[in-house]
Amino acid sequence: MLFVRRGINPFPSQWPHIVFTSLLIPLLVIANQANFDLEKSLSTSCDRHCYNGVCLNGSCVCSKGWVGSQCDHCYGRIKVTENHSHLIDGPLDYSPSSKCTWLIESEKKVGAPLNIRLENFQTECGWDFVYIYDGDGVYGEQLAAFCGEQEVQELSAPSGKALIYFFSDLAMNLSGFNITYEFERCPYNCNSHGSCQNSQCVCDHGFTGDYCEVRVCTKEDEDKQGPCLHGGVCKDSRCSCATSYHGDTCQMRNDRSVWDRITTSKAPAGRASHASVLIDDVIWSIGGEHFSGVVFEDPVLFNITSRSWKSVVVGGKVKPGPRFDHTLVRYKTKLFMYGGVIDRRNITSELWSFDLHTKEWTQENGENRNLTIPPLAVSGHTAHVIGSEMYVIFGYHPEIGFVHNIQIYNFETGRWRFGNTKDQVYGRFRHTSVHYKMDSGDAILVYGGTMWSNTQNNLTDSLMRYDIKHEKWANLPPSGVQLFLHTATILNGLMIVVGGNGYNISESRTKQECFSSMVQAYDIACKQWFNISSDAVQLRRYGHTAVATNYELYVIGGFNGKMLNDVWRFSAAECSSATRPEECRSLIDGVKCIFTERACVRFDPFVSYKQSFLSFVKNEVPKSMSECRNTALRQALQTCEDYTDCMSCISEPACGWCPSGDQCLPNEGECVDGQMMHTTWEKCSASRGPPPPRPCGMANDCRSCKLLSHCNWYTADGKPACIPLEDEILLRKEQLDRELDRVASSSLPLRLPTTPPPIPPGQNLSYCPLPCSSLYTCSECLQEQKCMWCPSTSRCINMEAYALSFAYGQCPSWVAGHAHGFAFSKSCRIESSNCSTHKTCAECHLSPECGWLDDGSRTGLGTCTRGSARGPLERSPDFQQHQWYFIDCPACQCNGHSMCNETRQTFGGVQEVCGECQNNTMGKHCEICAPGYHGDPRNGDNCSPCQCNGQADTCDHITGTCHCRTKGVSGASCDRCDQKYYGQPKNGTPCYYELSVDFIFTFKLKNEDKDKHATEIYLFSIPHKKDTDVTFQISCDGGSQANVALNITSSLFESTPRRMMLNTTCDAKGFRRVYVASDPDYAYGTDANTTFFVRVFNFTTPITIQVSFAQSPPINWVLFFVIFAACFIVLLVVAGLLWMIKLRIEVYRRNQRRIDEIEHMASRPFSSVKLELTSPHCFPASGPVQGPTPLSVEPCSNYKSGIFTLAVRLPTGGRATTPNGTSGLAVASALCLLTPAQLGVLQAPDNSENRNNRKTTLRSYIPFLRARMNDTT
Repeated sequence: MLFVRRGINPFPSQWPHIVFTSLLIPLLVIANQANFDLEKSLSTSCDRHCYNGVCLNGSCVCSKGWVGSQCDHCYGRIKVTENHSHLIDGPLDYSPSSKCTWLIESEKKVGAPLNIRLENFQTECGWDFVYIYDGDGVYGEQLAAFCGEQEVQELSAPSGKALIYFFSDLAMNLSGFNITYEFERCPYNCNSHGSCQNSQCVCDHGFTGDYCEVRVCTKEDEDKQGPCLHGGVCKDSRCSCATSYHGDTCQMRNDRSVWDRITTSKAPAGRASHASVLIDDVIWSIGGEHFSGVVFEDPVLFNITSRSWKSVVVGGKVKPGPRFDHTLVRYKTKLFMYGGVIDRRNITSELWSFDLHTKEWTQENGENRNLTIPPLAVSGHTAHVIGSEMYVIFGYHPEIGFVHNIQIYNFETGRWRFGNTKDQVYGRFRHTSVHYKMDSGDAILVYGGTMWSNTQNNLTDSLMRYDIKHEKWANLPPSGVQLFLHTATILNGLMIVVGGNGYNISESRTKQECFSSMVQAYDIACKQWFNISSDAVQLRRYGHTAVATNYELYVIGGFNGKMLNDVWRFSAAECSSATRPEECRSLIDGVKCIFTERACVRFDPFVSYKQSFLSFVKNEVPKSMSECRNTALRQALQTCEDYTDCMSCISEPACGWCPSGDQCLPNEGECVDGQMMHTTWEKCSASRGPPPPRPCGMANDCRSCKLLSHCNWYTADGKPACIPLEDEILLRKEQLDRELDRVASSSLPLRLPTTPPPIPPGQNLSYCPLPCSSLYTCSECLQEQKCMWCPSTSRCINMEAYALSFAYGQCPSWVAGHAHGFAFSKSCRIESSNCSTHKTCAECHLSPECGWLDDGSRTGLGTCTRGSARGPLERSPDFQQHQWYFIDCPACQCNGHSMCNETRQTFGGVQEVCGECQNNTMGKHCEICAPGYHGDPRNGDNCSPCQCNGQADTCDHITGTCHCRTKGVSGASCDRCDQKYYGQPKNGTPCYYELSVDFIFTFKLKNEDKDKHATEIYLFSIPHKKDTDVTFQISCDGGSQANVALNITSSLFESTPRRMMLNTTCDAKGFRRVYVASDPDYAYGTDANTTFFVRVFNFTTPITIQVSFAQSPPINWVLFFVIFAACFIVLLVVAGLLWMIKLRIEVYRRNQRRIDEIEHMASRPFSSVKLELTSPHCFPASGPVQGPTPLSVEPCSNYKSGIFTLAVRLPTGGRATTPNGTSGLAVASALCLLTPAQLGVLQAPDNSENRNNRKTTLRSYIPFLRARMNDTT
């Protein structure tokens, strides 16, 4: 046996000769186990190092229990017999889907105590577990189920034997583990304060504990220091501490909190996810998950005064079944237990009551299958008694997922109801909640857990408050630590949170604490979180319970890889240790203190503390509030919480309004329903109406969606979601429009849809797929894509809830996938917890609870049955020990179809191999059916002939699905034709594809499942044209050639087909044949019913076959030229007509353009003006000569210059008038600068519609121009 420690090379390079000689002796043994041919020669080296094997012919041959290209991953079963050794998963990260089993059993130290130690350990939390059992099988007491990152710890196997089983999934691979063991040794060597007897520590005088780790006061230590520290002395077998210290051994100053593990005797079996309640000074614990093989007492009581355990004898005839993840509350003289998981499978809605006087159980209500009325079946919920009612907070329901309702049970009337809250919140699972009183009445704080948001399960760190009186939810500051399976209790005005699981699978590989030892506190009055110092590493756990007395807190049980039965006590710091106000204010270690009347005392929210006169005069805040730490978050909360309506809230820039909960929070906060805050007045106005219904997006599955009357479960683009009915109508209409477009663009005759498909009724749950919890077989479970199957519990569960439901390793292996047919049965058979379903020894050994019972025939026949290394659990009278194989397997394993023969090898060893396989089987172990047969011949089963109707030569050797050799023949038995193929394959006739005449057909046969077995294809064509030749053309392009055969039949001659072609080779070039219609051997047309049959065969895929039949008549040249001439003449006529039309259009456009120009010119500005014509020789006798005034002024765009137009008298040549035929006047224009006077007269450009009117006149400006010019002169 070869074991390689992580990171250590077992074959150092400096000792090559020693390595070869040392390996030569065990080589035959290793070779026999690895089943390789010893005739091959040894190679000198391998490309990569072989960690747990030898290098043979360039590749690694692994030792038993190791697999992988480098023999670096454990797999299978190994028996170790050394007195001390170590076990590892491999030198590197462990592999996916690991299944490794080690049986530790010493051949020399029989019955000696066995100590197992975890040196290094890191696996995926909640998914990859290492199981340890006391004894030689899984039917002994289970000691541990380790996962996550574990500290160094030890445990003992009293029987002197141990079975260790490691299972990993496909997702995440971490560094794994290194486990050591040693015989004749107790854990931790009894801390050197005891002796090891029968695997248990017998402690020396003055020491106690499972491993003698605790020193106690004895009678001899009375009034002496003994185990007491810091000046304490022993009094009445306990330490009496000095004034400044506290704790069981006075180990801590009283200004800090302290954890003490309470040492008890005869503690019950460890448990987790149980329920505890404190009655007087007794803690009642009922139910809980526990390991197999232990004596589980229920209920059990722990007396905190006497520090002793006690079991309760339950009377009556009716008792509830075992359960976990339930709740337990006390009302008057009864305990009420509700919900939980029973039989490790079913989530229940049962409510039981336990009478504290008669010690009898009574079932108050049974199962409720109605999803619309309470009580709903839930697990992982919380419950509190307020008045005469029990409030059940959230939980997980197997059909609707996370329950967001509050269920209320009235103890007096025995009736259930839902809480009438209008706030929309997400449901949670395995959270915690505490009940306390505030000024307005009772309230419940809900913290942590896992919840559905953003389409996945997420751990949360949020804290919510539920106001009982007003039935309102409100968000409080989050802690920053995501947890589930933690505990929370109220102590000294603080909510104390202990432990929990912080692993969130959605956070990839980031390091998260699987077992948290963190202790947090939430100051209810100040609304602040802080951490409490804790030095107790042993507090790392989840699934525990906690109860609080007046000044102390007790933690019971839990899980940290082992089921715990210990009790821890938390003692808070003492306020009296502080003497100054600053010290009192900073004392927050599990206690809330207030400095009043010159003393530091515990804060009581129901006490009004005296305020000093000075603070009253200064109008300071009350003393209780002044003790809060002034942080930025607290200041923001104080600023926003004073606003009680949306408008006043958003008036503060740093605040936002949450409609669900009617709460004003800082902008960085989050609303209870996860929606965005209102920060604008428009949204405030929209939210003044009645509260909106629950958003559809908050439903995470079909059933929870259907329970919302305004929503429906709709699948779009393959993704189901809960959407409003209005959106669904639009989506369905859009889907209908796309379908209409597709039909319109299709050339095929399709049925035209006229209306969208109907919308299913809102609460009709029959339209929803079955929930995983209602599937009771592995094959049914795997058919649902979101379901996983746990064989050990026979439970089908939603993938989202798997790790949450099996947090304690209750499922050693699981099956998931979305396969079909044989894949279902194979996966379910391999992972089945029913040993009888396993057909081979190797498959049997993959289940740690099974072993192989050989029948002694040396043919490999046997039975897989439950058992351990000693033998099967159920033995027949003729059982013989040598037939039982728990670690190894019988030689050969011929499955009953051959005998095991011995063969001598070159190195002198003996290798046993199967002889010639019989019964139509083949393979190294006769484990496969021969060609032409199918079935599972393992363990003596038969192979049946393939039923393929003569259409296939082979079939699938397991399922019997025929590999049809003819293209177009389909079906599991090759019994039907594909679409567009014709024939009766059941009668042995092939399926033919019809080739239409004058079309080219291309058949692309790919090397895929559909066509890879095809070797032939049948075609036929019927030419309908009479007296027209038939042309046949074919080409075959692919990896291989093909043969072609062609026959012809006709009603005009004998019915026997006439062979026209036989075994003609077809390649990529192809060939062409013409069958002349004038030949008397051929007759075409409707009356002749002549049919060509083509067979293409002897090819392999991939191949492309292109084939056609054509009937093209001969060319009539006279007709051709007549038609050509006629077409040419028609073309000329059409061209002439088009040219004439073109000319007419051009003339029309030219005339139209001229008309537009004339109209444009006519639309220029115009006006009439009167001219006074005087004698050119007549001027005034005195005064200035008045110059001419312009007829018009056209200013430019810059209004600095303009065009002046004036009337000019033409010269007459000394005559009185101008000559006949000529004008005496003319119009002259000039570009002139505009004077300021002229600019004052001219108006600015008009922006109105008149600006674009080019018929505006300047006549009205002329008098003003004239007047201005007169003034200047």
